[in-house]
Amino acid sequence: MTNDDARAAWLRLALADLPARVRTADLLRIAGDAPGILAASVETLAAHMGQARARATQRALARVKPARVLRAAADAAQEVVTPADDAWPRTAFEGLDDPPCALYLRGRLPEADAIGVAVVGTRDATPYGLRVAREIAIGLAEAGLWIVSGFAVGVDGAAHEGALEAAGSTLAVLGCGIDFGYPLAHTDLKDDVAATGGLLSEHPPGTPPQKWHFPRRNRLVAALSSATVVVEAPARSGALITARLALDLGREVLAVPGSVFGPGRAGCHRLLRQGAALCESAQDILEVLGLDGAQRHALRGPPTTEPEALLWHLLDDSEAVDAAELCRRTGLGAAEVAAALTTLELDGRVQRLPGVGFLRA
Repeated sequence: MTNDDARAAWLRLALADLPARVRTADLLRIAGDAPGILAASVETLAAHMGQARARATQRALARVKPARVLRAAADAAQEVVTPADDAWPRTAFEGLDDPPCALYLRGRLPEADAIGVAVVGTRDATPYGLRVAREIAIGLAEAGLWIVSGFAVGVDGAAHEGALEAAGSTLAVLGCGIDFGYPLAHTDLKDDVAATGGLLSEHPPGTPPQKWHFPRRNRLVAALSSATVVVEAPARSGALITARLALDLGREVLAVPGSVFGPGRAGCHRLLRQGAALCESAQDILEVLGLDGAQRHALRGPPTTEPEALLWHLLDDSEAVDAAELCRRTGLGAAEVAAALTTLELDGRVQRLPGVGFLRA
């Protein structure tokens, strides 16, 4: 079987309208993968689900027209990614009881060694919640982490915007087709996210949002993140579903405290009482993930200009060096050193100690 055949098999499985009480996860346990399911005989399937259901399953798989969906995705500038592709986030989906069989992508997925953090919360966010979500996302993006969220208005949107403000990468997981105009308020944001990160959905082009799509979307948000941060959430909230799913997957969960009089504090305070880590800033998340300064800088990538790189390698985090000494060691002019140090300081890579010098942050 060619890779294209395998991709088509996974897409067929993802799109099939399976009979009642037949789950994709159950079929995968029977036959191992999508090509195996398509090749399985009625007798093989019937041994697990009975003749009638086995035949109905085969008919449902045969009715799917993957070529039609592939054309629609191409027309919408979307890539179809399946477990047959190298880009499939296998590690992220380990432990999911019902992993997706195909995803639609506009933009890019996080690299295999990238770290994602889900920043989630209520649609009815207060100015406080919006500010906290934005500032947490900025801090994490500046450290080189991906911001993952559900693209809803409120906390989700503020998190995506914070990542973009920091020139970082963000992944938006949608509860509808990527090309569907929802939410309307995020029309421009959708293009910005796709340009620097990715828009992701398990729903084919043109799929409208449905109420039951969003809890399923939340499982992907949790799976694609090393930690989930709930910024503001009432007692009944999709963000709490994401937090529970993250815990089920063995991921870290943090919650931002709110005013005892605030409308969105109940869910976060419940998580804190249940043992979630307290989150007041991006630094709290980095510490929970065990990322020290060197690791954060490595995630962000090396300095981009030769003077910055030269100064970066000369400095360490234990002994400050003044600008004059850096000029002497590098042979660079004072103006060039000053400009490079300013960039490194703004980038959060070096710390200025007034009257003493500079060291790695």
